[in-house]
Amino acid sequence: MPSLLARIDASLMRASPAIRVSVIAITLMVMLAGSLPKVPRAFVNYARLPVLNRLPQPEAYGTDTIADTYEAKVILNDVSDMYTKRRLDQTPLEAQTWSEEASAPYPPAVLLAEAGLHAVGERLGIGLYGMVLLLAVAFIGMSLWYCLQTRWYLFPLLYLNFGYFSERFVHVQDGSYLVMLCVVMAALLLARARRPGPHALIALAITMKVSPLFYVTELLRMRRRDAAVFVAILAAGLLLPYFVWDNYLYIFTFNDGLKGRWYSGFIAAAIAVPFALALWRAEERQHFDLEDRIGWALVPFALFLAFKMNVARHLLIVLLVPDKRGLRTLAAAVALFVPAIAPHLVRFNSALPIAAGLLVGIVVWYLGFGERQVSTREPRVGETGS
Repeated sequence: MPSLLARIDASLMRASPAIRVSVIAITLMVMLAGSLPKVPRAFVNYARLPVLNRLPQPEAYGTDTIADTYEAKVILNDVSDMYTKRRLDQTPLEAQTWSEEASAPYPPAVLLAEAGLHAVGERLGIGLYGMVLLLAVAFIGMSLWYCLQTRWYLFPLLYLNFGYFSERFVHVQDGSYLVMLCVVMAALLLARARRPGPHALIALAITMKVSPLFYVTELLRMRRRDAAVFVAILAAGLLLPYFVWDNYLYIFTFNDGLKGRWYSGFIAAAIAVPFALALWRAEERQHFDLEDRIGWALVPFALFLAFKMNVARHLLIVLLVPDKRGLRTLAAAVALFVPAIAPHLVRFNSALPIAAGLLVGIVVWYLGFGERQVSTREPRVGETGS
């Protein structure tokens, strides 16, 4: 870290347990307060609840919830109809919100997971919405645990400004991303505990959202057995479906033409490819361990996707996976903070170039800093992290 950030880091790491608990408790209360007005009335109606009945609520479920619910019903009705959607009609609300083609055009791993969540949710009486909400809570809980094991202040740094993600997680619901993020966090916690399984979990995450695609570079470091399992999971999740489901390939052509102009892919590649190459070199020079590589593996393809589609969400949402060194998480926090404090001057999508610029700066600094082995343990009092 630059000297100023190192001093701030050391000061925060010396904070007493009482201060840490207080700040995290305040953060959780802010998150709850920001989330309650985002809960759809279709799920819980606050009208008869004291205090809460004063809060505004959206009437219907968010757009992603509607799309994912329809797709889950299609699969549960006939799994072979996953990508053709001929055997189950949409409700009027579903048809008004999304076309059948635009409803959850994702790889089968994440669709089957969401269908399972829908089935369990129906049995519990909370539906897919309630299950995805529990996923959001699980992801945040795992993130908090990881931050407490590394740099505690990363959690409030990222989540005190929770307005955007309360909308994305509680109302709109990025269900497919949340499924993937929970898998990645499980891999990160296993890596932290030095337990087997992270490689396989990241392979599963790639088959869900493709975002951690850069992790394929880890094949050169894996043991043969782990590499074989990794490749088998990718083949089963991304190649085998071509021979199982009719119209499977439409999800790639549909998403490719969904947003952005014809040249946006070239611009995105011109940003993401050099970044990926620089990151690959930085990993070697900085002696990144498995935890570092899991978190950073989410960035290059997310960077490409965000610029290709001109949507900040695709980058910001993967930056929620905490960085024990702190800098990647700091980039996300700053990118979210700038449009939050000046919404009339800075559009929210400006968070994309802000985050991208900071991430490029971090990787360039890692390259220029030279080789240095960084400890994976939490710094002791008086120490600074890299």
